[in-house]
Amino acid sequence: MILIDAHIHIGKNSFCDVENSDFRYDLCATYEEIIELMDINNVDKAIVLPIPHKDFNIKMTNNYVFEAYEKYPDRLIPFCRIDECLEENLKKGFRGVKLHLLYEDINIKNIEKELQLIEDENVPLIVHAKYANKVKQIEQIFKYAPNVNIILAHMGRGHLYTGEQTMDNALALKKYSNLYMDISTVGDLQSIINACEIIGYDRVIYASDYPFGKNCLGPQYNYSDELNILKRHISDKNGECIFYKNIERLLNLRADVFVRRVKKTDADSIMEIFKSISSEEQKFLAYNNKASLIRQIIRSERHCYVAIFENKIVGFLRESGRPEGFSLLEEIVVLPECRGKGVATKLLTHYHRAFYKNMAKTNASNYKMISMLCKHGYSAENPDAPRIINWVKNGE
Repeated sequence: MILIDAHIHIGKNSFCDVENSDFRYDLCATYEEIIELMDINNVDKAIVLPIPHKDFNIKMTNNYVFEAYEKYPDRLIPFCRIDECLEENLKKGFRGVKLHLLYEDINIKNIEKELQLIEDENVPLIVHAKYANKVKQIEQIFKYAPNVNIILAHMGRGHLYTGEQTMDNALALKKYSNLYMDISTVGDLQSIINACEIIGYDRVIYASDYPFGKNCLGPQYNYSDELNILKRHISDKNGECIFYKNIERLLNLRADVFVRRVKKTDADSIMEIFKSISSEEQKFLAYNNKASLIRQIIRSERHCYVAIFENKIVGFLRESGRPEGFSLLEEIVVLPECRGKGVATKLLTHYHRAFYKNMAKTNASNYKMISMLCKHGYSAENPDAPRIINWVKNGE
């Protein structure tokens, strides 16, 4: 069975900028040490994370992780910390981001733009929440970036090597399908299984948090102990999900259709999609009357989303605000040759996570759109209307 460890730290003490740092835990390890550990324990790949503490130089910690990846590109998967170079780092090749809300002393409300960048890049965000109110912290992140894929480190457990708080976290966060949990330093088999049963085995990820355990437990620590216990008590099918399939799916989302906010530079590509659809569809969308408005709103980089496949824009959705917290679905359009591939569903799923209360209007003869709205939970308020049907979807 393939094995991916989704939470390993690397770094050096020399990266610490503070002479008398208050950082209590030693998370330093060289990437050569990690490769040796992986070889001994038959770990195929590992996500490597920087030392996540405010006293450790962000640029140096990130650079070391990327150096490790360049040295062992087939074994190590690099994640970075958040700084002013975040966009550059993600374009450079970092595959995700680690956010330690306690050690990095970061206030969520101050990183809204960074969270939305992570969301738009469609890479995972590993979050180590502060001890109290973990669910509220995760929900605050979702408030700013409702479609970001979060991995809650350590299942949000309380004290070290216990299942404390894990079931409460699983119950409260189950409704967020883009919330995952890693099992590092939980140390309680029954709590891990209980959480899996609550949120699903397809949302739990194997991780060790090495070298934390080695430095915390000393001679008692053996990397393979927890791994072997878990393997003995779960089925092969569930094990495949936890040990590699779930994290592989998250890491490869950009290879599939994904959705992000619109950019000014998208305007021409989007307008070409509108021109590629049939004259009947253009008429249903009142495209000739709204073309200038659509282009103007795209340039404002607000209210619009695009679906991307193989670095090409293949779909577009625009919404507008309405009273009582509703959003009106203005247009959704997919490139004709890309239909039947789930593009519209990806756009609507993204939209519905961002806006829970939705409205739409369709021409009574637009049967394709009517079918799609019904499929995604919209109800017609005036189903027998001869010309324009009004729709509503009041989500949770």
